Amino acid sequence: MGMQTDSARSTALPFELGEARSFGGLTLVPLYPVVPPCADYVGLDEATAGGLVVTEVDEAGSVETLLVVNPLGAAALLYEGEELAGAKQNRVLERSILVAAGSKLEIPAKCVEQGRWSYRSRRFAAAPRAAHPELRRLRHDLGAPSQRAVWGEVAAKSARLGVRSATGAAEQMYVDRRASLDEYVQALPRRDGQSGVIVGIAGELVCLDYVSRSDVFAGLYLKLLRGYALSAIERPLEKPLRRRDLGRFLGELELAKRSRRPAAGLGEEGALTEYVVGSELSLDGEVVALSAYPARI
Repeated sequence: MGMQTDSARSTALPFELGEARSFGGLTLVPLYPVVPPCADYVGLDEATAGGLVVTEVDEAGSVETLLVVNPLGAAALLYEGEELAGAKQNRVLERSILVAAGSKLEIPAKCVEQGRWSYRSRRFAAAPRAAHPELRRLRHDLGAPSQRAVWGEVAAKSARLGVRSATGAAEQMYVDRRASLDEYVQALPRRDGQSGVIVGIAGELVCLDYVSRSDVFAGLYLKLLRGYALSAIERPLEKPLRRRDLGRFLGELELAKRSRRPAAGLGEEGALTEYVVGSELSLDGEVVALSAYPARI
């Protein structure tokens, strides 16, 4: 089926804002669900602990495709930008996907370890980090970014941070800068009931991440925070988000076009375009996952 663009341009947002907090150039505005979630699903870490398995798609492997087997009695949410470590090379999830209970599914991914193509393990492990926002938004800016563009962003970021890895692994940036990233983790804990966040760096609004279940966001939060912090350590200017910029972004998010199509797993995926870029995953009318970025001027 092809993509269908909504005729209605304004969509009510499923969250409300909490009080902003800042540290080291990073500002986080917590998001809370307006209504309790109906969709039943678990996050990647809980799912893998319960038996969900992610592997190479076959023995030979394919750089941009992975295989997920979910034997659980609940759907599992794999969120955009989460990193999977092991197998033939480390990958990041290219989009948010709900893997149905008791199902097997091939999913899209991107490599973030250019110099390795050999088995380190048969199964992937859920890494304690997500890709930094600039890397994640490549998919939304370029539509279908090449693997080379992803490698280029990882290499450029590593060079700016003075990080070297024998296999070109993005992981090394998080390892070498762990002490700095841990400062952000200590300074900016998740709030009770929080299901998402709007992110500002050095006064610039960078992205929004949201899932409908606060218990699932609890498992995502530190991964995402380490990605945000990896960007913030390059721009530690203490400058808060301006209220007008926040209001403008939320208004543009409501007005954004949503070109919808069946999702790779459960539900429906909407590509956000024109006023913002990003992706919205919905199930039975409920926004399960939302990632959004200001459009480039």
